[in-house]
Amino acid sequence: MPHTAKTLEVILWLAKASQPIDIYHVVKAAFYADKYHVNKYGRPISGDEYQADRYGPLGQRIYGLLIQSPLEMLALETNGPLPFQIDRAWRVVAEREANTRLLSESDIEALAYGLEQVVGRSFDDLVRATHDEKAYIEANGGLMRFEDFLDEDDPDHDEKAADLAETARNTVF
Repeated sequence: MPHTAKTLEVILWLAKASQPIDIYHVVKAAFYADKYHVNKYGRPISGDEYQADRYGPLGQRIYGLLIQSPLEMLALETNGPLPFQIDRAWRVVAEREANTRLLSESDIEALAYGLEQVVGRSFDDLVRATHDEKAYIEANGGLMRFEDFLDEDDPDHDEKAADLAETARNTVF
């Protein structure tokens, strides 16, 4: 089950670690971080669900929080404004540091990796790169499966894929 509060901390960590960073780069950094974490540690960071969208993988929770979707705001159980702003250039400006009590060391390692994958890359370059991702192709416009995030050359690929298929959608983060 996706952890919306943890997803908020993902946004804040990425926004503080790379200033400035726009919405698109935050979303793509989170995708690459989740892919890294699934491959190395066998689980995504916050359990966000990725849609194979027109511009590449789109994390439903992260994007919902970035655009302040009413459903995500209710899931977050907050009464006030979110601790970040979106400026006129669509950049995400964090108003506080991420709460690292909600992010593990491996989460932060993966977020740093995800950020490395997007910094300095253009929108078009990231669209092309993410459209080539196996999980994106296999989803065919639907929800992407975490087992498709796995590297094909991993010697434990089949075992990890079976485990993810069985547990990923029901795991509490």
